Amino acid sequence: MRIFRIEPSCWFNNLNENNLQLLIYGEGVDCANVQTTIPHDLISIVRGLEGKYLIVNLSLHNHIKEGLYDITVVSAAEKVDIPYEIRSRNSLNGQRKPAITNEDVVYMLMPDRFAKEGTASQNLQTQNDPNKRHGGNIRGIITNLPYLRDLGITALWLTPVFKNSEYHGYSITDFYDVEPCLGTLEDYKTLVRLAHENGIKIVMDVVFNHCSIEHPWVKNPPLSDWFNGQNGKKIRITNYLVTTIFDPYASQVDRDNTVKGWFTEKMPDLNITNEFVFRYLTQMTIWWIETAGIDAIRMDTYLYSDFDRMIEWQNIVSKEYPGFSVIAETWVPEAAYTAKIQNEAYKKLCENASFIVMDFAFQKRIEACYDRTAPYDKEAQIYNHFLYDYLYSEPENALVFLDNHDLPRWFSHIKNKSKLKQALVVLLTVPRIPQIYYGTEFLFSSDGNGKGDGNYRVDAFDAMSVSDKFAGNDMARFLRTVLNWRKTSQAISRGSMKHFIPQNGVYVYFRTCEEEKVMVLVNNTSKASIVDTSLYQEELQGYKSGTDVITKREISLGGLLPLQKNEVFVLELIRD
Repeated sequence: MRIFRIEPSCWFNNLNENNLQLLIYGEGVDCANVQTTIPHDLISIVRGLEGKYLIVNLSLHNHIKEGLYDITVVSAAEKVDIPYEIRSRNSLNGQRKPAITNEDVVYMLMPDRFAKEGTASQNLQTQNDPNKRHGGNIRGIITNLPYLRDLGITALWLTPVFKNSEYHGYSITDFYDVEPCLGTLEDYKTLVRLAHENGIKIVMDVVFNHCSIEHPWVKNPPLSDWFNGQNGKKIRITNYLVTTIFDPYASQVDRDNTVKGWFTEKMPDLNITNEFVFRYLTQMTIWWIETAGIDAIRMDTYLYSDFDRMIEWQNIVSKEYPGFSVIAETWVPEAAYTAKIQNEAYKKLCENASFIVMDFAFQKRIEACYDRTAPYDKEAQIYNHFLYDYLYSEPENALVFLDNHDLPRWFSHIKNKSKLKQALVVLLTVPRIPQIYYGTEFLFSSDGNGKGDGNYRVDAFDAMSVSDKFAGNDMARFLRTVLNWRKTSQAISRGSMKHFIPQNGVYVYFRTCEEEKVMVLVNNTSKASIVDTSLYQEELQGYKSGTDVITKREISLGGLLPLQKNEVFVLELIRD
């Protein structure tokens, strides 16, 4: 009998959840029994397939002391003693405020492509192939934390750092370890700690829907229904139509294909309706929160998993960590559908849950607004999007973005700096949680170009200093100005919104919080326009001017206001 590993590798005391499930990997463990000195009331054992797994469930005593305990695996011929540590839980226990709110700006990056530090990963670089590893690592991110702090972002979303068979991180081969090409668990823990010291939260990208075809489970699944579908030549691939989840007319076969089909032939579909799979993934979440101190999770392919199970998972996590945020990838570019997902989740989530949907509909609208191939009413695209906020329970709990790792970069098809600045201003001033894709501030451009998603994920920078990154870079300095101002504005982070029907191609809206009022004017046309400020008197009463956040100029609001083509003003209004 040989024991290879136990997952989770350690556990924590004083949790609300007193059940601990241990997955023991080994050879010849099918007839073994398990004893432990960990204080418990009940113990039960499920024997996995082919004598390679034991699933041990412990009902733990309350208030177990931290320290080392023994787990003994006993067969007829021998016994194996394994030390097992119970640790004290961390201070996130008492958190109440949602971790990610409208006060935050999320900066999204891919560790393999962002920056590298040291030479350990040099031999991995294949930069001529966008779909291979390029050598970026966690230490490279750590080196650039001062730049990110100065830029003004408050949260950092990394694509998965789990041990992985692909550069992008979404083909996980080990849920309890960091990909060696990116660094170590200690590197990741250091990143989280130093990010917090720099005022930056960490959003961990997690996948419950699938794992890699190279995960050890695939050849030897712990249980016969650990995966959905068949692990042979016949593989049912998902139809990628997550609209079936809430489509009132969807057939059962279509809905099953969405949820139970493999994401790709190399990404087998985990069956989270299986109680043991669900418990495994839930405990894995708690382990990472406790071990690394992450602030939030971005859940990849959220709708491809079982919706009710995802709600159950978040409720368990939220009871342990009130306010811990979950950002759900909800890739349907329709406002009504995104709102439906949020509303259905809110019906079932506990009071202290923080649930954020990704607003792909906004991305579609703002792209159409600035793309020269857009429809004739492109100036009204953003206005029309926010018309439907009445559909949401909490529209401010939606993540908005111009692009991300799955989309062509903004500047690859809208090659206009003025338009990009304008779009970024909108992104950062509407009642949403904004996300910026790394390299936007350096005008990164990539549209796939027949090379797949890897070409959206270009390399960023290595050994540039903070001052080097801003020197001669108008876009980075522009973003720094707006982002750091945004941190000080209660009107933007907490305020109400009122907008007006676009006139002469100019979209105008106001954000207000108590005595603070901000007016945003967006001229999304290729010609100069004149704004008649009398149209906005219901919001401008008592105000005759405002200071433009970007240029620091004071702008008079007493009559006609000229705007140049693609010009934008963000005015902090000044009382008479």
